[in-house]
Amino acid sequence: MEDCSWLDEFLDSLDIAVANMDLATLQPTSWRHFQPLIAREWAEWFGRIVEEAKLQGTPYEKIAEAMPPDVCREHLFFTLEDLKTARVPKRKRLEIADFFYQTLKAQMEGEDYFGLHETNRKKIDLKKTLAKTFHKGTPEAAKALGRLYNAAYNLGAALYLDFYMGKAIENYGPYRLGGNRTLVIKEMRFLRPTELWQKRKGVAADHLRWYAVYENVKFSCDLVACHTNYEGDPIAGLREWRLERNGEQITDAAEIKKITVNIAENASKQWTELLALPEQKLLEKAVWIRCYVFKELCDLLELDWKPSTGLLGAVKGKNLAQGWANWKQQLYDEKGARKYWRKITDPRIDFYP
Repeated sequence: MEDCSWLDEFLDSLDIAVANMDLATLQPTSWRHFQPLIAREWAEWFGRIVEEAKLQGTPYEKIAEAMPPDVCREHLFFTLEDLKTARVPKRKRLEIADFFYQTLKAQMEGEDYFGLHETNRKKIDLKKTLAKTFHKGTPEAAKALGRLYNAAYNLGAALYLDFYMGKAIENYGPYRLGGNRTLVIKEMRFLRPTELWQKRKGVAADHLRWYAVYENVKFSCDLVACHTNYEGDPIAGLREWRLERNGEQITDAAEIKKITVNIAENASKQWTELLALPEQKLLEKAVWIRCYVFKELCDLLELDWKPSTGLLGAVKGKNLAQGWANWKQQLYDEKGARKYWRKITDPRIDFYP
């Protein structure tokens, strides 16, 4: 295992992305209400993945194909909180942290692995990407593609409980092209997870990728790659674009609108279905969703991605208030709260909730 000084940069980036987040904006609950209920069982469930990858000698480049940057960044954080809640020994905490880190390193361009410098650049063949057929950007195209992205964003949040939506939405960039031009790639994926939500089998697209070439527009993000910011005018500044559905290019404006309407309607229905779940059903669904995030990795390692009996049993008869009661953060003291959460997340120190 390498030197763990990289954790300082991770914690700095996490502080920017999460420390001031209002958890009340997350619907219908937050990870800090849900995850403590399954922390010990989750440590066991995810630990078997790390052990199996090691046993099989699976290269991190291969693991990265099943675990993109946003999943690595966010679930490193979630898992570290769980490992502390479950009081897993330091050696194991560091081993699991390193698994996420090495997977990130295997797929990132540059060294801004955690978005501290406001990027999320996955390795791509830029020359090959720019050789694809692009269309001239117009304000109309920018607005239509923006509506599509917003619809997919809303659907992703409803499918994956808002806080696990890195499974569905990720932004890559900025890729510098010169002449004040940058490329941003927007991924909208796993929008039809029928293993979780049967009623979403009618979603018009499972995977969409939007390539946007901007001029005089600065794109940035933080550790959570859907936390995006634009300086300049992304509507007037869109110079070229390309949209793909499952790898095939879509050019027809009417088709884009049709897909957008379909996804928006499914997002509305999905939110209605999610918010109607009784608390016990919501807890069970949350377990399924969290495991589903790692389905591709489990498939790669020939492991069952579905929740274990122990995971599902961990939420039986429990409620979200019990999960929140696990924490002892100082809500009245912002500085104290920041220090508290940083110590909770840092796997190098034996500090527990």
